[in-house]
Amino acid sequence: MKLKSILLLLLLTTGILCTQCDKNTSNFQQIEKQTDAIYSSLVKIRRDLHVNPELSKQEKRTSQIVADYLRNLGLEVKTNIGGNGVVGILKGGKKGRNIAWRADMDAIKTDDPDVVDFKSQNKGIRHICGHDVHTTIALGIANVLSQQKENLEGTVYFIFQPAEETFTGAKDMIADGLFDIIQPDEIYGLHIGPEASGVINVKANELFAYQKTLQVKFKPNTNKKELESFMNAIVKGLVRTIEQNGSPWDIINKISDSKVGLTNKETIFKDYFILQGGRLTTEKEDTFYNASFLETDIKRVNSLPFEIKKQILDSKFKDSFISIEYAKDYSGTPLNDPELTKIASQTIASFYTKKMLAPLYGQAPYFGEDFLYYQQKVPGVFFFLGGSNVEKGIVSMPHTPNFAVDETTIKYGVQSFAALILERANSK
Repeated sequence: MKLKSILLLLLLTTGILCTQCDKNTSNFQQIEKQTDAIYSSLVKIRRDLHVNPELSKQEKRTSQIVADYLRNLGLEVKTNIGGNGVVGILKGGKKGRNIAWRADMDAIKTDDPDVVDFKSQNKGIRHICGHDVHTTIALGIANVLSQQKENLEGTVYFIFQPAEETFTGAKDMIADGLFDIIQPDEIYGLHIGPEASGVINVKANELFAYQKTLQVKFKPNTNKKELESFMNAIVKGLVRTIEQNGSPWDIINKISDSKVGLTNKETIFKDYFILQGGRLTTEKEDTFYNASFLETDIKRVNSLPFEIKKQILDSKFKDSFISIEYAKDYSGTPLNDPELTKIASQTIASFYTKKMLAPLYGQAPYFGEDFLYYQQKVPGVFFFLGGSNVEKGIVSMPHTPNFAVDETTIKYGVQSFAALILERANSK
C-alpha cells in the first residue's frame, strides 16, 4: 500500500511538472512569434541609439525616445528620476508578483573609430559597452509583455538608468525616490558579454572581483625608498592564482577562453588576488603608500588591512606607522540571490535551449556594475548575454576598441527574458 502511494505521488508530481513545462513552452512560443514581429524595428532603434550616443548624465535624447516608446505601448511612465532616468509601469490584469527589469543607457568617451557601418555621429563618444543593446532589449521586453497584459499577473517595472559608467546612476535614482514609485519583489538585469550571441551566463553571489585601493599612512622622515620596497614586498606576497606578467587586457581576454575562462569549472578566475600597482607618495608632511588590487573573497578583503598592519608592526617601520584603510572602491559586484538565481535558471532552462544557458564558475576581473545598489534593496539576479559571432569577426568584449554586437542577440534577449519575467510575475 505504501509503495502504491509513493508511485501515485510520483505520477501526480510528474504530471504537474509536465503541465508547468508545457505552459512555459506555450508562453515562450507565443513570445517568440511576437519578438520576431518586432525584431526589425528593434534593430532600427538600436542603430539609432548607437549613432547618437550620450555620455553619463547627458542621456536626454535617449531618455525621451524611451519615454515616448513606453507611452505608445500604454505604460504609465515616470521621467527625470535621478537625472535622466525613466520608469515604465506595466500592470497586469490580475494580482501577482511585482518584477523589475533594469537597463542602462549611457555611452563612453573614446577616440577609437567605430567598427560598424552605422557609426557614432557624436565625436569622441561610442557605445562600446553595449548599453544601446541593453536599452533596446528592455524596450522589446516591454513591447512583448504589453501584448501579454491579459495573461500577466502582477506588475512589471522597467527601469531605464542613466550614468552607469560613472557608477552613480543607480544611487541617484534610488536617492530620488525610485523605491517610492515602484515596489518590486524581485529585480533582474543583464550586460552584454563576450560569449556567442544569445548565450546566457549566470551564477549565484558575486559576478565580479572586488576592486579596492588600500592606503597606509606613515609619519614623515621615513626612509622612503626602503619603505616602498618593504610595502611592495608585502602586497606582492598576496598575489595568487593569475599570472601577472601580461597587461590587464591579456588577462581579460582569457575570460571567454574555453579552457581557463569563466564557463569552465577549472577556471583561473575562481580565487585570485591581482595587484594593479603600489607606490609611495608624499602629501604635505605625511607619507602614504597606496596599493590598488582585485580580490575575489570578501572575507579576505575585510581581513587584509589587519594582516598588513600586523606585518608593519612586526617590522622596523612600526614607529612610523599611523593608519591603514581602504581609500577607494572603484567598482562593485552584483550579488545574485542564490535561491532566486536557481529559480531563474531553472525557469529559463524550461523553455530555452540548454546549450544556450551556461553557468559561470568564477568572478570577472576589471569590471563592475552599479546594479548591486538595487540588489541591496531587493533580491535580484544579473545576467550576462553573449553578443559575439566569431564567423563574422564580431567580438562583444565590453570596453574594447573593436567592440561590436551580433544584433541577433537582441532577439534572444527579448524572448528569453520576457518569458522569464512573465513566469516570475505569474508565480505564486
